Amino acid sequence: MIELIGEQGSSEHQAALLVRDALVRAWPGIDVSPPEDDHVKIASSAKLSGQKVSDVDVVVAGRFRTKRYIIPKSNAKDVDGNSIVGTKVRVRSFIVAVEVKDHSFEAMRMEAGGVMVRYPGGWKSATEQNEAQRYALVGHFRDTIGANPWVNRCLVLLGIHELPRHRGLPQPAAGAVPAVFDATQFLMAAASVYAVRKVGNEHAISSGNDELVEQVLQDGLFQEMMPSNLDRRRMDRIASRPPEARELAALLGGQRVHLRGHGGTGKTILLLQAAYEAFMERGTRSLVLTYNVALAADIQRTIALMGIPSGGETGGITVRTVMSFTYSWLDRLGLGKGGEIDFDRYEEALAEALEYLSSGAIGQQEVDSIKRASPIEFGFDAILVDEAQDWPQVEANLLVNLYGGQAISLADGISQLVRGQATDWRSSVAGQPKDGDRILRDGLRMKASLCRFANTVADEVGLQWRVTPNREAPGGRVIIRTGNYADMAELQRVVLASAITSRNMPVDLLHCVPPSGVRSNGTRRGSLLAEAFRQNGWTTWDAVDEGTRRTFPRSAESLRIVQYESCRGLEGWITVLDGLDEFWRLARTNAARSLAERPSEETLDAIAWRWTMIPITRPIDTLIITLRDPDSSLAGVVFGLARRLPDIIDLA
Repeated sequence: MIELIGEQGSSEHQAALLVRDALVRAWPGIDVSPPEDDHVKIASSAKLSGQKVSDVDVVVAGRFRTKRYIIPKSNAKDVDGNSIVGTKVRVRSFIVAVEVKDHSFEAMRMEAGGVMVRYPGGWKSATEQNEAQRYALVGHFRDTIGANPWVNRCLVLLGIHELPRHRGLPQPAAGAVPAVFDATQFLMAAASVYAVRKVGNEHAISSGNDELVEQVLQDGLFQEMMPSNLDRRRMDRIASRPPEARELAALLGGQRVHLRGHGGTGKTILLLQAAYEAFMERGTRSLVLTYNVALAADIQRTIALMGIPSGGETGGITVRTVMSFTYSWLDRLGLGKGGEIDFDRYEEALAEALEYLSSGAIGQQEVDSIKRASPIEFGFDAILVDEAQDWPQVEANLLVNLYGGQAISLADGISQLVRGQATDWRSSVAGQPKDGDRILRDGLRMKASLCRFANTVADEVGLQWRVTPNREAPGGRVIIRTGNYADMAELQRVVLASAITSRNMPVDLLHCVPPSGVRSNGTRRGSLLAEAFRQNGWTTWDAVDEGTRRTFPRSAESLRIVQYESCRGLEGWITVLDGLDEFWRLARTNAARSLAERPSEETLDAIAWRWTMIPITRPIDTLIITLRDPDSSLAGVVFGLARRLPDIIDLA
């Protein structure tokens, strides 16, 4: 069986069809064979999350239990350097990252065994781009299935009908096919990049054993993504192109845009609206940076559903986590550790890089050269920083040195400082116009009654925190229960049924859990809540695990679960805060441990409540709070509010 997914009409989809047709010509009937015998999946315009590269033009994966062979006709060698031209090569399985190029022969040249293509900005290596996609795909499978299948790469050059030849041999020798190719040419071009190996007594193409490749074939990458109601709402808001977004888009990349507001006032959405407008109008390539891995995946899901590219000559929007991006720079500047983040000396390495830049040891010419050499990874017109208020100062200073203060725009959460002291961004644009400054006061996420609840919580505990309720979105409710949500099977069913009745999907729900609700088997982490949901036959996106958190939920049927520390910036039609009093207590305890001088009890309480306002502002329609200890400080406040706000709060 051959399954093909992806939007029709694109060059990527055309290449996917060419691969499918080549396989069918080689083995007639393979497209309708039972999947337990032979199974191939082809995804065009595939989107990844949590990797340095987000877009892969085509991903091809196949597993053959039927004995199928190809016979190389030219320029084929095994891993020992021996020619295997005319030798039968068994095709057991394959995973291929495909990069598609439409360039004509005049806009293409072969260099050092690779392919260079010409863009308005100069010549760029298509082969290096394809290799980066291969590595990104390896990282994706490591996150999703916890394994490392072998991934091959191949360019499909739609602009030429045959590869150029040197001394009678096609160039490049491996890793590329022209617009006209057969299955043997495609599979050998992909496999020959790293040479063909022997499996047993025969030469074979294999990306892993059957069990491993079957896991790859079941990966969400090969699943057609369908937007939920909440997805559509978010997509429509980003694509609505409101006047304010157009004004800010005209500034992006050349003048600072600075948005400030409490949680739920629409800071991130307005930044994305401006980035989308700049992409549509000017082909601007924007980078969104956040330290929240789950939020990066959430934004990437929206961008994937909208079909917005992450890069290339036409512009787009890329999403990276802060540490991943800055460590990519450290690695390129020679201060990294083989691409892996060394958390123990992260800020030390940042300071070292900043010193090199400030002293001129690394000059602007070298920085520009890195951007030109790796435009997909570093070549951005505008940098959009989410939750900018609490970056480490050295992190912010390095970004300013690399891109300039005016290219950096900010979303700044008022009273949401959680990583340390407030960051100084203003000095990097001192004396510059402030046309892009905005203070957002209206609650755009939560329905009016939820805004009222959040404001009342803040008033009750003495926080300077307030959002203006959205009069165009009346309603909203709060449900409070004592116990563990994983044990509340009836409430779980009622909540899910309520969401579906409101034309939402399971992915539109958000569940936050404390550390006590998380278990580890040594390699992966999982929540007790996900285990309870699976017993009901429900699927989950259990992002308490780091690998899962780097990817986004591919299915609208997946219930989202995160730990509290990962909830900032996320939203749910219904949001469940499981063990909220435990989270409050831990936030207070962590503050007491981290502050140098012993703070007062009132200060510790205020810090814990500032943290707590973040999850409280995640819901759109319904907030469910479960309490572990009915005698806890947070429970006392919540129970008191239930007596004052019986029209909003359901307490049982």
